[in-house]
Amino acid sequence: MDLRPLGFGEIFDRAVTLYIRNFVPFAAIVMVLILPSAVLQYLIDRASQPEFAALIRIVQHPEAARSQPMPSAFNSPLFVVVFAALLLLTYVIWPFALNAVAVGVARLYRNRPVEFAACYEVVLRRWRQILGLVAIDFIVLLGWYVAAVIVVVILAVAISAFATISPQFVFLFGFVVGIVGIIALLPSVAPLIVALTFAMYAVVIEERGAIESLVLGFVRVFNRKEFWRAVLFSLAAGAVVVAGSSVFSLLGMFAAFAHLPSVEAIVESLGRAIVAPFGVVLLAIYYFDVRIRREAFDLEASLERLTAAQPA
Repeated sequence: MDLRPLGFGEIFDRAVTLYIRNFVPFAAIVMVLILPSAVLQYLIDRASQPEFAALIRIVQHPEAARSQPMPSAFNSPLFVVVFAALLLLTYVIWPFALNAVAVGVARLYRNRPVEFAACYEVVLRRWRQILGLVAIDFIVLLGWYVAAVIVVVILAVAISAFATISPQFVFLFGFVVGIVGIIALLPSVAPLIVALTFAMYAVVIEERGAIESLVLGFVRVFNRKEFWRAVLFSLAAGAVVVAGSSVFSLLGMFAAFAHLPSVEAIVESLGRAIVAPFGVVLLAIYYFDVRIRREAFDLEASLERLTAAQPA
């Protein structure tokens, strides 16, 4: 497969083509995370059944909302433990599956098949650097969250101050400020996720250290030529992934209201197994596209080095 700069349409077209032709191995790669997550998801869905039953009861008999409090699954210590375990499992294991899919895409670029063992063999050799970057990513995301909270607080104070001066315009002012705040935050979080993903790819595909990979991820995304392209790409890719996930989420909600937690867990896990690999393939192709625009020869060399030691 040729390595050349691609337009947005070509990136999505190539992602669809590679994903459909290699659906089984890509799905098998993410099953490492999907299967244990499905067990934990089933326990969560089962513990949430009283909430759905109460919600149905309130819809059918609104007067019951005053006499019967809404139950919460978070009141159960077991639910909290299982929920925390699911979050931890996803946060720790997902980077390995993410990189394994990217290695599979790299193998396709070098005309080699996507193989479960070969992809994870490359990834597991870099497990220390991956976990190190996971910890650094947490700090970066926490910093962004704190900055976002500060922005929200500043906007709230501004709205309150304006309300004391002109109460009749407070609603309009609050609406305008809220829209401006959202517009200001989106161009930061969207390319931030792309940069962190690029950094994770650099750890394995380029065999870089965690700090160096993080710097490379930000350098490749947060620059004059790529920043707004990354924003548009991440919004388009996010819309596609969310649209695909919503279908399965809706089916899972129907199963939840029908008191079928096992069906709900299966449907939601099936959705993740179908949608997640496509999102990763899309990101991997965009990563290679950014690199081919900046460092064509280095990319060719790194891909050749990555696959040279593995059987064709």
